Amino acid sequence: MICLEAQYFNLNRILLQGTAQWPFEQSKLVRLQFIINWTILVSAIICQIPTCFTSQFTSKFAIKVFSCVLFLSFVTIHYTSFRFNIKTLKDLMEQLHCACTKLRDKNEIAIIQEYGRTANRVTAACVVFVGITKLAFWAVQIVIPYLDNVAPINGCRPRRLYIDVEYFIDQEKYYYVILIHMNAALFIGILTLLATGTLMVMFFQHACGMFKIACYRIEHAIEINALKNINFNSVPSISKKIVYAVDIHRQAMQITDHLMNRFDTMYFCLVVLSVITLSLNLFQISQIMAFEDNIREAVIPSVSVCVLSLYVFLGCVLGQNITDHNNEVYAAAYNIRWYLCPQHVQRLIVLLLQRKAKQFHLTCGGMFIASYECLAMITKATMSYFTLMHSTQR
Repeated sequence: MICLEAQYFNLNRILLQGTAQWPFEQSKLVRLQFIINWTILVSAIICQIPTCFTSQFTSKFAIKVFSCVLFLSFVTIHYTSFRFNIKTLKDLMEQLHCACTKLRDKNEIAIIQEYGRTANRVTAACVVFVGITKLAFWAVQIVIPYLDNVAPINGCRPRRLYIDVEYFIDQEKYYYVILIHMNAALFIGILTLLATGTLMVMFFQHACGMFKIACYRIEHAIEINALKNINFNSVPSISKKIVYAVDIHRQAMQITDHLMNRFDTMYFCLVVLSVITLSLNLFQISQIMAFEDNIREAVIPSVSVCVLSLYVFLGCVLGQNITDHNNEVYAAAYNIRWYLCPQHVQRLIVLLLQRKAKQFHLTCGGMFIASYECLAMITKATMSYFTLMHSTQR
């Protein structure tokens, strides 16, 4: 028997508590935290929209503003959707915990623990990477206004934000107030993607572990050394092992299906937004590198490209892993020496193989299938739009 929360969900719990999304703690204080976080995200988007009317509107300026607005819209939709489906996350975590605590075979426990450790390592690596990046980003913003005392230049370095915003106040006077607000929005947004993204990694890794256990149960339902000695008394035992394999296979499919059905619309919107946002940010970076000397302007678009690319990559890889592990279950059923089994057991195996007629994938909006092919398609679409925008500038 294993306890998932104590062993593998501890880091996820800390991250989700930071964004008021931990399903098992929903007090009034947590609800207030969610409202504050959501207000910061939405206000950060709203404060950028007036710049289209208060500043000189050019194609370059529009791309800069819209790319940042779309990125914050991406994380806001993500944050809101997960919050509204908090009960679903709680139910799924309880189902996963229930399925794993029923494991008694030491080999099966070792399998699920290995997949849990892998997910935990991915979560820890993402936390370290994001933490170092954000600390460096904040340090640069704080240090730059004081560089005049160390390395003076002609004139004074203006206190400019990396994001164009309009608060209708003196931005030079209230520079640090505005800086804190915009950094809080970016921090909440990236923390949201980190917390919910790693939670999905944990869910799907454990689902892959359950598929692997189904393979193990099928392969060991009939001991190779005992095939020639199968008798009437061994039939119930073999049947029971096959039934256990089918049961955990069904549970893994139900967990992943339920999870994707609840977030189907959200992920479809996010795929579309990610393609548009990546295209705009890549175009912005290329223009800055080609025609401007101010590399600082490329910081925000570079962060957006890195975060979105990592998120899309992990999503497609996880979807491909789910498909591959599901197919391994059927491969295991094909490869066992089923023809030496009693007819009753053969019929059970046939029922399992019949599921292969319907492919099992993680889909978004019925159009996008999370896989390597989908990753290639998104990359191709992003580069196509980037090339189109780049060609219109010549």
